[in-house]
Amino acid sequence: MADAAAADGAARIVSRMGRSGPRHAAQRALLERNRALTLIHSGQATTATVDTLCDTGVRVNGRAVAEVHLLVDRPGGAPYPVVRSAVVPDADMDLSRAAIASSGRPRRIPVLVDPRRPENVLLRWDLRPAS
Repeated sequence: MADAAAADGAARIVSRMGRSGPRHAAQRALLERNRALTLIHSGQATTATVDTLCDTGVRVNGRAVAEVHLLVDRPGGAPYPVVRSAVVPDADMDLSRAAIASSGRPRRIPVLVDPRRPENVLLRWDLRPAS
């Protein structure tokens, strides 16, 4: 609960401080970190299929930030679309081919989903999904 309260507090700070400049970027990063911590502690594990990856032109420590279009698997229901920005796991990853697995099929990655806000998804590039 403390993580959720921190994320809500960070959201209120961002809305009061405006939406431009480095200060906003830092506040947005804090909000994203708090959302990720919440998902790590209470998110539901599932998988998602990567539909497309688009380079945003932004780099973090030499790695591309991509806009990732996903179809998230919903246990007992139909997959639903989510769009997230995420730092790609490998600086040398070719984004034009990253949505396709080595098998030639669409890439599937593990994700954590907020049960109360299913559009809040954390990509777990560092894990391999079960077949």
